[in-house]
Amino acid sequence: MEEPSQDRAHIYLVVSRNYLITCDICDTISDVDPVAEISVQEGHEHALVTITPLRRIAVAFVEAGSEQVTKLKIDQAVQGRGGRLVLMGNAAEDELDGHSPRLRWPVLARPVSTRMILKQLALPQHSIRSKRCFAGLR
Repeated sequence: MEEPSQDRAHIYLVVSRNYLITCDICDTISDVDPVAEISVQEGHEHALVTITPLRRIAVAFVEAGSEQVTKLKIDQAVQGRGGRLVLMGNAAEDELDGHSPRLRWPVLARPVSTRMILKQLALPQHSIRSKRCFAGLR
């Protein structure tokens, strides 16, 4: 079988210190998009270094609030590569719960489910699952 071109594979970034949520996100991506490239980083500085050489990103799941992703320019780096930013973690959940006007991105709020993750993925066009609609963000 022919290997898919790296130019066509979706690239995902997961920046999280939560091992279980990271595993859930990576497992869901791998199940739905087996040719996807997934970069897992624990820190924001490593994430920026990882993003810099990339030409494109499908989705970046980042454990941070709006202020931090804006200050570090992670939002610009992801969106400049055609990607979508999904926030998670305490700061993002606090903004979501408080209806913060600074919150401009979706939040993957705990408890995280596969359906919530699927809602955020850029699925291949040939995937049957890409035609389904999943609810999940609170």
